[in-house]
Amino acid sequence: MRRKKPEGYKELLVYKRTDELRSFVFNITEKFPLSERRRKEHMRDSARSVKQNIVEGWKRETTKQYIEFLSFSFGSLGELKEDSEDCFKDKLISKEIHNELIKRCGEIDYLMGRLKLALQKKIGEKTKSQDSSKEFDELLKEFNLVKLPNGRVVEKGENG
Repeated sequence: MRRKKPEGYKELLVYKRTDELRSFVFNITEKFPLSERRRKEHMRDSARSVKQNIVEGWKRETTKQYIEFLSFSFGSLGELKEDSEDCFKDKLISKEIHNELIKRCGEIDYLMGRLKLALQKKIGEKTKSQDSSKEFDELLKEFNLVKLPNGRVVEKGENG
């Protein structure tokens, strides 16, 4: 199944957030000492991988393949979160930078989860129980998002 817009993934809020995350990680790792070159490269690769797997999934032939590539994105995001924990413990990043990175990862985790759920519903795949509507509303508020009447979730002020 070919999607109507070859680069429609660029319209997804989750894609936009992963692009911002990649830039954020690039900037914070720029200050790492030379002795941390391997970790710096790994964090940059993980952040890039989160975004690139969304793109690759979009470009795949089937929705099931798209879901599979989102799973790779979740894995890379998990690695990045753990690297952030380690960097904070090793005093490579401040508490503020660490908290911001974890917050951004949390938002992306949430958005990818919603995308995965929507794709699973599209193909009739059974899904695990999701957050209650109250929890959903709280997460939307926390990440400055709104749900449009058509069900689409966007950032406040971005068509919402």
